[in-house]
Amino acid sequence: MTKQEKQTTLEWSEFYLSEGFSVIPLFPKDKKPAVPWKEFQERKPSQEELSQWFSKENYNVGIVTGKISGIVVVDLDSDTAQDFAQKNGFPDTPSVRTGKGCHLYYKYPEDMEIRNFQKRDDLPGIDLRGDGGYVVAPPSIHSSGS
Repeated sequence: MTKQEKQTTLEWSEFYLSEGFSVIPLFPKDKKPAVPWKEFQERKPSQEELSQWFSKENYNVGIVTGKISGIVVVDLDSDTAQDFAQKNGFPDTPSVRTGKGCHLYYKYPEDMEIRNFQKRDDLPGIDLRGDGGYVVAPPSIHSSGS
């Protein structure tokens, strides 16, 4: 099944899990986890858990970042942040458009630990999601309905 063929959040969550990502349900049109998610920083959900979560509710999809999923995500929340990334030569990588900007997906480095940060004065509009974080993933619906 290609990305374009996926229609439901269950199909998307199964795809993300097949790509090696730990997936969690987020409340509909929200960023908040719909389950206690700490354990999914250490283990990936089962197919049964995905089916239980995403077959019944119209949950948004969250991808747990960090070592468990092998990714670090840079969240560029503004035009200023995107300009900063371009001017400072952030490496090309897969990206996803968000309501305010975009998420840049990078491979988690094997030789170091990457923690989250947000609202740094030296990196305006840029957040980092590593160990202990998660991001809202397609096909999630923003609180505005888009």
